Amino acid sequence: MLLKDLHNLFLISGLLLAVSCSTPEQPEFINIKDLKVHEFTDEQITLTGVAILFNPNRYSITVKEIDISVQVNNHAIGKVKQIGEVKVPSNSEFEVPLNVTFAPQDVYDNLLSGLINYIMKGKFAVHYTGYIRIKVSGLVFKVAVDHKGNVKI
Repeated sequence: MLLKDLHNLFLISGLLLAVSCSTPEQPEFINIKDLKVHEFTDEQITLTGVAILFNPNRYSITVKEIDISVQVNNHAIGKVKQIGEVKVPSNSEFEVPLNVTFAPQDVYDNLLSGLINYIMKGKFAVHYTGYIRIKVSGLVFKVAVDHKGNVKI
């Protein structure tokens, strides 16, 4: 009788453990917000923004790497890269800063044409593409980022 009760206890414990353990879900890219020109000189332009993601899991996750290419006015101007770990709380939205610095001549022939474009349009067209690599309970996910927006100067 004792052996049968012990067997049932292990069976029920195993079943509860199996039901309580769920497969980690891939975090979701939501949007990029707060796009702005942080600095605009004849030597460099710095764009800043914040990627918004959502962790749907019941446990924290770790941002391992950011590898995002940036285009301004259809010109490749650089990459947002981060290697290092950032802990993210469970079941919540989180923000990842995205900063990139480039020379104005990467987008315009000279600063004057950049200023003329600003006066005429007052904005840059920006396109972010790449991924944010995230570790969840031993699994690694590459969360795709593809966002187009305009940055007012």
